[in-house]
Amino acid sequence: MLRPIHVLLTVLVALASTACLGTGSSINAYGGVRSLDSEDFDGVDDQKVYGADAVLKLEIPWLAVEGGWLHSQDDTSSAGQLLDAELGIDEYFVGLRVTPWTFLVEPYGAVGVGLVDGDLDATVSGQQAGDTDSALGYYARVGAAIRFGLLRLGLDGRAGFSGDLDLQAVESDVNNYQLTAFIGLAF
Repeated sequence: MLRPIHVLLTVLVALASTACLGTGSSINAYGGVRSLDSEDFDGVDDQKVYGADAVLKLEIPWLAVEGGWLHSQDDTSSAGQLLDAELGIDEYFVGLRVTPWTFLVEPYGAVGVGLVDGDLDATVSGQQAGDTDSALGYYARVGAAIRFGLLRLGLDGRAGFSGDLDLQAVESDVNNYQLTAFIGLAF
């Protein structure tokens, strides 16, 4: 199972690669909301999300590679048959980003793949019900940033789609839509 340290090591290797230029790259921190599309997770489907990514400009015009980690979580006292339910989702992703211009506002679009880890803790009929599982997924995102020197501020919209996670009490995908604000450093 991948952890944030694996993502950090991957980012460090990418930073050391010769495919990166000295401008157009950034490191960003995100915070916002994620809404799960599946009815199987009613009650724990409006999650708070946070995470980080690195964007590394390639020598090819307009293109960059992005990679990072996002975590979302929600809990409730009752979700259908589930009691004291808590659902956490970690996503490790990598993709290609297109930034058509960097004048005043920097709009971008990206697509990529990810590994989605789900963790459900709950009680059903007095019995502990919950599990962890992983699935592959893909995403598409659009956003825009405003740059103030090295500082970047912006908004990011993202749609993520995954295979089914078997979490003992629930087997479902964790398709989602999210909106986040971010702050970053450009280099």
